[in-house]
Amino acid sequence: MVTVTINQGDLSGVLCKSGNVEYYAFKGIPYAQPPIGPLRFKAPEPPLPWIGVRDASQHGPVCPQYNERLDRIEAGSEDCLYINVYSKSLTPLQPLPVLVWIHGGGFYTGSGNSDFYGPEFFMEQNVVLVTFNYRLEVLGFLCLDNEDVPGNAGLKDQVMALKWVKNNISAFGGDPGNVTIFGCSAGAASTSYHLTSKMSEGLFNKAICQSGVCLNEWGYNLYAKKRAFQLGKLLGKETTDEVELLDFLNQLPTSSLVNIRLPALDVEHRDIADSIYFGPVIEKSNLKVEKFITEPPFESMKSGRVADVPIIVGYTSAEGIETARKINDLIKFLSKVGSVIPREIKLKVNPDVLKNIDQKIRNKYFNGNPITKDMLQELTDLHTYSLFTYNIYRFAKFCAKINSSPVYLYKFAAETERNIAKGNYKMNHLKGVCHADELPYLFNVTCLDIPLTDSMPLIKEIVGLWTTFAHSGNPTESRNITWKPYSSKTKNCFVINKTFVCSEGPDSDHINFWEEIYANVDGDTKCNI
Repeated sequence: MVTVTINQGDLSGVLCKSGNVEYYAFKGIPYAQPPIGPLRFKAPEPPLPWIGVRDASQHGPVCPQYNERLDRIEAGSEDCLYINVYSKSLTPLQPLPVLVWIHGGGFYTGSGNSDFYGPEFFMEQNVVLVTFNYRLEVLGFLCLDNEDVPGNAGLKDQVMALKWVKNNISAFGGDPGNVTIFGCSAGAASTSYHLTSKMSEGLFNKAICQSGVCLNEWGYNLYAKKRAFQLGKLLGKETTDEVELLDFLNQLPTSSLVNIRLPALDVEHRDIADSIYFGPVIEKSNLKVEKFITEPPFESMKSGRVADVPIIVGYTSAEGIETARKINDLIKFLSKVGSVIPREIKLKVNPDVLKNIDQKIRNKYFNGNPITKDMLQELTDLHTYSLFTYNIYRFAKFCAKINSSPVYLYKFAAETERNIAKGNYKMNHLKGVCHADELPYLFNVTCLDIPLTDSMPLIKEIVGLWTTFAHSGNPTESRNITWKPYSSKTKNCFVINKTFVCSEGPDSDHINFWEEIYANVDGDTKCNI
């Protein structure tokens, strides 16, 4: 056992050994007050001190959820705002770079626990790794568009966690002036929101967005208040009164607010992204509360309201497997005009333009033919670019235009025994790397049976890129290959495979096509650089 002192009190952690690696682990540290009772659905409050030495050898409770990876309900606890710190050295000669991981899971599932985000690969490097839980689904993202429940409580939890890191990480050997935030999927979208939010200013120094940015349509919810009233009706309270609804929801047991299934929205244009019922929202400007998101993500980017820090942003080669695998459920939806068009576009165009754009996309990805259940590869290709990759490129372009700090773009194409998602989905016949399949190269996953045979050299290389970036802001500083920053002229993209190569525009055919699609909407929609 080993003890450190932070602002709240003393903590007792453990010295861990894994092979030849030793590191210190402190788990289950409260970074905010328990969001229970009157604090349910509210922004988090600062943590309270304790007396004596607090045991930090075990994780705190996870947010109540349906654990999608393990296909089970986890009761957890609403008292779930806990943070975990893993450090190579508590007393280094120089403070260590800090990496803060924001877990993904569609804003409704996941945690920072080490059963999936095991720290061992990072602990071979001289860094501090931080993971944490935040509130999910209804508990984290209910929105009534009023000052009681303005929305984004789960993202404000993340801000509180970053404040905790800033105030306390030096006790673990970390450098509060060298913090890199990073995440995958919803965690990456969250990371990109921190780049645009005033609430997060000064709390980090670098960022890595893996397979997600705030521009992705699944990264923000347009119908939050409608969903809230739908939820009330589903659970037994049909009302149009916000106060009455909130009083009802506050009385419900936690179990009623987990793994929600709501009917389709009665809106003109439905989207696949609507299946994320509770997620980030644009908070109403007239509310007298501190707001995390104040405008549509595109407006933030276009206006240059993004932190000027070194950024890595990237994608896997077949992101679309994540959604296209549900093709049997999507066939009817995909038959409708507009269903293949990104939401941002179809909310801006008239019916004639919509029909024209729809046909162009179907010609590109389906040769103009009706979509059938046999077109899984074609739908995967469409969703890879329409739901993920194009807006990741677009985000990189905005940042490269706006900022003086470098932006590094990558494509993850490595396939070894560590890639499990595609196999678990029974999609091995499809080309490319599935969404989130890079995670087992960064973290020691123990809750799933993921082999570790011949991929350790690749793991060391990939973790090395991330930790080198955390040290210096340049992922290949002092390494054998150069990862050149992205720019509008060179379009450099670092392809991560069993070997690495920095190439120009590896997906230019698709990216150029989507540039034209977005440019057809209006002059502002395309990133003109």
